[in-house]
Amino acid sequence: MARQHRSSLAFISPVIAVVVWELLALAGVLRANYVPPPSQLGPHLVGLLAGGELWRHLGVTLYRLSLSFLFALIPAVLLGLGLGMSRSLRLALEPILNSLYAIPKIALLPLVMLVLGVNERTLIFTSTLTSFVQMTVSTTGGVLAVDRSILEAGKNYGATGWRLFRYVLFPSALPDIFTGMRIGLGLTLVLVIAVELTAAQEGLGAFLWTAGQTFAAKDMFSAFIVIGSLGWILTYGLERIGRRLMPWQQRSSAAMFS
Repeated sequence: MARQHRSSLAFISPVIAVVVWELLALAGVLRANYVPPPSQLGPHLVGLLAGGELWRHLGVTLYRLSLSFLFALIPAVLLGLGLGMSRSLRLALEPILNSLYAIPKIALLPLVMLVLGVNERTLIFTSTLTSFVQMTVSTTGGVLAVDRSILEAGKNYGATGWRLFRYVLFPSALPDIFTGMRIGLGLTLVLVIAVELTAAQEGLGAFLWTAGQTFAAKDMFSAFIVIGSLGWILTYGLERIGRRLMPWQQRSSAAMFS
């Protein structure tokens, strides 16, 4: 019952936003030529999806997003774990990591284009940088935040080396790792769209750019809806995966001490 109540609450604000949007359009506050009301936008979006054009752009964006995120995930987690466990490595690489963290990754696109040229590799590499840095920082913070008393308890129960890492350190840092993954996935989507706006012929960003240049307001808002929905679905799905994994990790840790 409580879960159903929380699920229903999640839909209240979008419904209210849509109703207010429609009412403002009916009252003439919003001009339909520039901000089409939901009653017009809904059928137009369905038509775009039925025609297949929007699905094609969505597929290209998902392809770039998947590759960018996966290419960043494993190196970022491994480097973050290493930085968290090794003070020497952290002191050596932290200045570079902090510098990259502060630079807007889209600003690196001209440099990457000079090195790799204007191609698919450039788009994916630029998008990969954002999630890589974010997940590395989050993983490092998760390892450093592990309570030392938990590590001592693990050692007292005989966990050393790989067993200490597998059953104590990694499960304790896992919530921060998943938080970094969720944020990194969202940021990767932002960068993919931004790069497509700048240097792509296909993808939701390119579709959005074309709509803006041709003053096709319905196409533009349709792209906004699809991008927003995609971001919500992906981050929510990753959150659900994290919730399922956490109890499993906790049971593994308890089994080691039993």
